[in-house]
Amino acid sequence: MGNLEQKEGERITALETQLLNLTKSIERIEIKLDAYSSNFIPRSEADLRFGQIEKEMSETKNNKRSNIALWISGAAVAVTFLFGVLNYLK
Repeated sequence: MGNLEQKEGERITALETQLLNLTKSIERIEIKLDAYSSNFIPRSEADLRFGQIEKEMSETKNNKRSNIALWISGAAVAVTFLFGVLNYLK
């Protein structure tokens, strides 16, 4: 029976060693995961930032449309003024 107990003891020792190695590996993975996840912003903050960016893009698009309309109006006034001067010179 001594031989059987010795084999069981060796088996338990081997299993303890494997368990210890797995525990250390999991700790290393957790440390790397923590370091990796610390580089990213939380989802709520990302949603807030992207919402602000979309709002600014929409405002910029509307401003561009307003600027184009302003330039077209200015060009129309210039053409009208030009035709008025040409009619006056006749």
